[in-house]
Amino acid sequence: MAEDSGQLRPLQAAELDIVREWRNHPEVRRFMYTQHEIGAEEHRAWFERAQQDPNRHLLLYLHRDEPMGFVNISVVNLAAKRAEWGFYLSPDAPRGSGHRLGFATLEYVFKTLGLHKLCGEALAFNTRSIRFHERLGFTREATLRDHHFDGQSFHDVVGFGLLASDRAAREGAKVS
Repeated sequence: MAEDSGQLRPLQAAELDIVREWRNHPEVRRFMYTQHEIGAEEHRAWFERAQQDPNRHLLLYLHRDEPMGFVNISVVNLAAKRAEWGFYLSPDAPRGSGHRLGFATLEYVFKTLGLHKLCGEALAFNTRSIRFHERLGFTREATLRDHHFDGQSFHDVVGFGLLASDRAAREGAKVS
């Protein structure tokens, strides 16, 4: 990973407030499955539950030692080496932060954890997330029709997958 691509490290309890603040920002929250504002107690309970699960990786993304984003990786099938991810950036993160967060996450998933496949989802109206996944090399694997109900409307969900072999082939093509 390039020196300026940033780093991921485990989220600490002392950082919960800043991550909750990002998560509750209207421009982040509107693309989440759960769109209510998360309270401090609810957030801490979520963190404590996740800490008990060895297949959950709650990671803070830092660029030049500044917190810029959050990544949640859940290994959903250990035998198949398959995980799902979710992420968001600080609303104030500079341009290019998402790309760097994405590459740092792929490095972590495929090299550090040694997984075979990473899956992601985006609400179909979240065109930025869809383009982001595609730029990282994910394949659009599904469109789940009316899969999410936000309390007022049903929304399609786009499912993505990226295999370690796809990632390796893509990295090899860049080196050539």
